[in-house]
Amino acid sequence: MLVLGGGGMRGFCHIGIVRAIERLGLHIDEIVGTSMGAVMGGLLAGGADSYRMEEAAEEVSLKDYFRLNLVKFFTRGYRHASVYKGKAFKALLREWIPQATFEELAKPFYCNALSLTDGTTRFFGLPGSKSMNVADAVYASACLPTIFEPAEIDGDHYIDGGMTETLALRIARAREADLVIAVDLSHRDLHKATPYRATLPHILFQTYEVMGLALNENNLHRFVDDKTVLIKPKVSHLPLLDMPNVNEVVGIGEREAIEALTTHPLTRYLCDPEVVAEEDRMVSAPRDHVQLDVDMNACIHCGICAATCATQGYASVPLGDVVRKLHNYECTRDMACERNCPTGAITLRNL
Repeated sequence: MLVLGGGGMRGFCHIGIVRAIERLGLHIDEIVGTSMGAVMGGLLAGGADSYRMEEAAEEVSLKDYFRLNLVKFFTRGYRHASVYKGKAFKALLREWIPQATFEELAKPFYCNALSLTDGTTRFFGLPGSKSMNVADAVYASACLPTIFEPAEIDGDHYIDGGMTETLALRIARAREADLVIAVDLSHRDLHKATPYRATLPHILFQTYEVMGLALNENNLHRFVDDKTVLIKPKVSHLPLLDMPNVNEVVGIGEREAIEALTTHPLTRYLCDPEVVAEEDRMVSAPRDHVQLDVDMNACIHCGICAATCATQGYASVPLGDVVRKLHNYECTRDMACERNCPTGAITLRNL
């Protein structure tokens, strides 16, 4: 099962992930997507290959993707639901995903959205919702609040599923997948501060991103297990809603996926041997090998690292908190220990 996480325009990185999977000869049985991951997942489930997905992504810059709701802002002010109209986005989705219902898709596909009326998460594509329109479900999953108008489906109103679960590993667990390839776009360079800008979009997007990091930390700690290959492309330098260089973003995803999938023990022996042999010459350490470094001069032995780590990388002992495993193979790569260390004493390497 392939699980594609949300991440705004960074989600074009998923195209590179798909291209790597194609190149390695891996077969995907089911697809799960959230937000932009739902957009890319819907295209893939509909039968598009990575090159058609890239063509679709490049079309975004040629269309009026973001249309300001200027008239409604002038007439209704803050009582209006969104900054941009959703019609152009919906039209693109219907063009990209021509299949009317989930039953018509080439592969089983699921995407999640959050109900504004009762606060529950709905997974579209499960029994009972297979006959609904795929493009409408994908729009609901990718409908960032205040940016696009909420999706109205069956008398309810839905927003971006990433508000509660940006990487939908829960449904992968429920589907009892034999192997999960999960693509998490919540990577953030903790050593580089984001300059503050006194603008509404900046404050909103920074809030969404930081909130997503915290939610994703709990999600990864709960659901990443010995059946999960976690890929975290380094895309934190890309803005959430600015149109990126599609070729560059696709390349980032492809390189990261090739390296991760050819070195991870769950997928290495499923890959094309020629690609694995080629990659072996360029990778210095297995990508499931994460190194935990602690500056003992900065450490105050508060115990937060031991309480935070989901894979027992740290331990509390009578003399203070120490690294239990320098080479923490089970690391969920959410950087929770480094992010939550109050003195900045922790550094994770080989991420």
